[in-house]
Formats: sequence, structure tokens, C-alpha cells
Amino acid sequence: MISLNGMSNELTNIITKDLGFNEDKKEIVAYAIETSLYSVIGVLLLILFSLLVDALKASLIAAVFGVILRRLSGGAHFDTPTKCLIFGAILYTGLGVLAQKLVEYHLVTDLMLWASIGIALIIVGILAPVDSENKPIHSAKLKRNLKSLSIAFVIVSFIIVLISSNGLLNVSLSLGILYQSLTLLPLFNHGGGG
Repeated sequence: MISLNGMSNELTNIITKDLGFNEDKKEIVAYAIETSLYSVIGVLLLILFSLLVDALKASLIAAVFGVILRRLSGGAHFDTPTKCLIFGAILYTGLGVLAQKLVEYHLVTDLMLWASIGIALIIVGILAPVDSENKPIHSAKLKRNLKSLSIAFVIVSFIIVLISSNGLLNVSLSLGILYQSLTLLPLFNHGGGG
């Protein structure tokens, strides 16, 4: 069985065959292909799992908000992309199911949503961005920009919750934001925040 790394290398060879790319450029193309393949597989797993438990809409909302914040803030990492994909698909499916039940049984108030996003904002404001050993952030300017963008995204999410009357949207996005902010805690990271 061919690995995603092997598949991305094969695709890179096909794509760059007649372009005269050096090894550095080929490595960049292979990395882009591999990360794209992982993203597609992650989305497909999330859709599959959430369809199995009839929580597609809520799971996708939680995942979109959580993943966007993750791109900006960093957070805990697994040692392999495959573990990350499977865990992420299962976790966001679980958040989708939880969101549906919380809305269905009217177990969440606006104050609870505001508090959860407020907690996320505090965590993000203090700890973001959190880098990893594999992807360290060396630039102080990039760190400042990622922190600012992370904070801005949480604030925009809060504004959405304030103006939206869609309970499923509000609960799902709040759970996605809160979960992602919790991955910034030093408990889940070696060495803590950025």
C-alpha cells in the first residue's frame, strides 16, 4: 500500500517532470500536495463520521471555526498526521452531536455562550500562538501578527453569536472555538505558549 508521502512524491514527479524544478522546488510541491491530501481526507472523514451520527451541519460548523482558529493560534499536535486526522474527525463529530443535544434540550443560555467565548479569548490572548518542535515560530513579528489575528477571529466569532438567532450555529461555533483554545494550554503542549 502506498503512503500519502509516497503518493505526493509520485504526483510531484508527474507534475514537475517537464518543468525543470530543482529538488528544493520539488520538495515544496510535494509538501503542498501531501498537506492537501491530508486536508481532503480529514474533511471526508469528518463528513463520514458526522453523517453516521446525523450531525453533519453542527460538526462542520464546529470544525470550520475550530480549524480557522487553529491555523492562527497553533496548539497541541499529535506525532503523526494520521492520528490528528482521525482524532479531529471524531472530536468535531462529537462536538456536533453535543451541540445538537444542547440546542434540542435548551441547555445553553446566551450567557454560557458568551462565557465560553470569553474564556477562549483570555486563553488566546495569553497563549497564542503556540508553536511546536516541528514547526517553531522564530519571527517575533509573525508571532504578534498570529496573536492579533487569533484574537480578532475570536472577537468576530463572538459578534456572530451576539447577532445570530440560530442556536445551532451559535453553540457549534462556540464549542469549536472553546475546544481549539483549550489546545493552547501548556498541559497539552511541551513548553507552553508562544
